Amino acid sequence: MATIAPPNELILTESRTMRTQTIERTDVLDKVKTLVTLPDSFHVTTEMVASYYEVPVSTLDSLVSANFEEPTENGRRVLQGSELTAFATPFGGVANLGLSPKARSLAVFNRRAVLNVGQILTRSEVARAVRTQLLNVQESSAPRIPGSFAEALELAAAQARQLEQATAALEIAAPKAEAHDRLIADGSDHILRIIAAELKVKEHWLRQQLLDWGWIYSRWAGCGALQYVPYADKRDCFSLKEKEIPHHSREGCWHVTLQVTPKGREAIHRRLARQDVGPAPTVARG
Repeated sequence: MATIAPPNELILTESRTMRTQTIERTDVLDKVKTLVTLPDSFHVTTEMVASYYEVPVSTLDSLVSANFEEPTENGRRVLQGSELTAFATPFGGVANLGLSPKARSLAVFNRRAVLNVGQILTRSEVARAVRTQLLNVQESSAPRIPGSFAEALELAAAQARQLEQATAALEIAAPKAEAHDRLIADGSDHILRIIAAELKVKEHWLRQQLLDWGWIYSRWAGCGALQYVPYADKRDCFSLKEKEIPHHSREGCWHVTLQVTPKGREAIHRRLARQDVGPAPTVARG
């Protein structure tokens, strides 16, 4: 029997605006249940998503078909051809992903896309729990109306502290805005380390963001070196510099270095501007 969502859940299941406002809270997934991922720790297959929400794969396929645009915007990708081959290589080929050797495509989800499924899916107790967590987060951030003069004073003091913290956060963020202006003025491509340094964040944190957003994915060179490659719809944001690396045991091994184009730098700036100021550990220290 189908589970009927309680009235408050309709806010998420029926309002895309509300889903957009809470889509960054992927942390609620682990609060509800452990999300098992592929060994790269970034991607989840359709079967893994269905297992997480404890529904048949057919139910998940129907949901994606009915809401195709939204999961895609949030990080669901269908890998085909060379992209599928590159993605499967680190796992030992498509067979180790549970696919037939003749498989021509594979749908993968990042954590945002998995959360998006939970925002929409109604026939799942796990999805209900995910939505409850999201609504609790939303409610905790809603304005509080004081019930007495004493409470009003306490609230005013709390707001003053929040304003002081916000001002400090803006001072931290200011160099990022200035860095963005310098990057746009420079019309050349740059490696990710340069972009991270200009934005005053650590390179591995910025790379993790790009992976989580579904803009790039990892693959291995023939010698086992880890490389990062953009998805097809983000190729205008990145460029790849290829270089042949000599190895004693392998001839003609080509490595690629990911570089960010001016359009990519601007896209990264816009995306980060929509998020909260990063946690303190990610800020590079002088």
